[in-house]
This record gives sequence, structure tokens and C-alpha cells, in this order.
Amino acid sequence: MQLSVSEFAEARGVSRQRALALINSGHVKAKRIGHSWAIDQLEINQRPAISRPLSPKMARLLIAALSGEQVELDAQERHFLGRYVKRLRSDPSPLGLLHSWLRSRQIRMVDMAANPADIAEISSDRRVVASGISDARAGLSAAREFEGYVAAPALGGFLRDNLLLESDAPNVRVHVVEQLPLAPIPLGFVLADLIDWNRPREDGRARELLGAVQWPR
Repeated sequence: MQLSVSEFAEARGVSRQRALALINSGHVKAKRIGHSWAIDQLEINQRPAISRPLSPKMARLLIAALSGEQVELDAQERHFLGRYVKRLRSDPSPLGLLHSWLRSRQIRMVDMAANPADIAEISSDRRVVASGISDARAGLSAAREFEGYVAAPALGGFLRDNLLLESDAPNVRVHVVEQLPLAPIPLGFVLADLIDWNRPREDGRARELLGAVQWPR
């Protein structure tokens, strides 16, 4: 069943303007039909934001902390990062917090469809770095799906060359960023991506990975 923007906004308890912002950012999947958007009813059940996103810089610092990376911090950055880590470690809904805070790690998210036989070739494209369900640390079998990061300037060519198309049944998720992360992608990205799926399998693995994080002291 397809919903209009107004119907989706009412179901989620947000304004129509907020619903449009979620569509434009890629956090809500919608299809353009004429001059209107059509939203799948399943989008109502996507994980809601429970906090404002961090600034892109602070999101990068939190991802570094989740990944066990040592980065230079000034006094203010150390103070705020410490507050976020403390809240994350004590909050009963850490996955919801990470989903909300780390939305700023990407420009937008694009779900497309590919022939399952082409997934291996897509994953070897140098313009993409595997993450989420496609990262080995996730420990999930996703041979017929692919998830990764692509830099914004390379997105058009990546989609075109790999024959990726919009579909009601996507199996390729692309996170669009300004600068492509190095491979293997830092663990913090994998965690954030797994959480965004809002599915029991991915949530379970995200909790395991989060529980094993060695936080900076």
C-alpha cells in the first residue's frame, strides 16, 4: 500500500515538512509519481529518531571512538565526546541513540535494485567501500544483497555502470558521502549501518559489536 506524504506524516506523528525532509535525506524511501511522492506503508515501521543528529564533525569523532581509533582531540571535543559516550553506555536504547546521532555521517542513502548475479561485481567496484551487512565483521550472509559507501561525485557513474535501478524490491543500499572512507571501513560505520536496517538480525549483531567496543579512556 502506498501513502501520500500527508498520510505518512500523520501516521508517524510528524509535520508534512519533516516528512519531506526525511524523504529528501534518504531516510524515508519514496517514489516520485508525477508531481507527488508515494511512500510504502512499511516505512511507517522504520526506526524513529529519538534525538537530534550530531554535527558531521562530532559524528566522525564518535565513529572513531566506536572503531577504537586514536584521534587528536581538543579540550572541548574531548568533553562533548565523553558526554556522548557516557550516555551511550548507560542508555537503555543505545541503538536508537546511534541511529539518531549518526545520521549526519552521510549526505543521503539510496536503495536500488541489481541482478543478484551482479552483486560480486558491484562489490568489487573501486568506487564503493563495503559496509553494514556486506562487511565481514557483521557476520551476516548477504550474498544477494550489498551495502556500501560511495562518494557523491562518483554516484551517478556508479549507478549507471552497474545498472542499478529504482525498484519496489531493492537489494543494494548505497550511503552517499562527501569523501569515500578507506577500506576496510571503520567499525563505527558498520554499526551505524546495521542499526539503520531496523531488523532483528541486524540489531542483534549491532548489539554484539557494540558490547565489544573498547572505549577510549
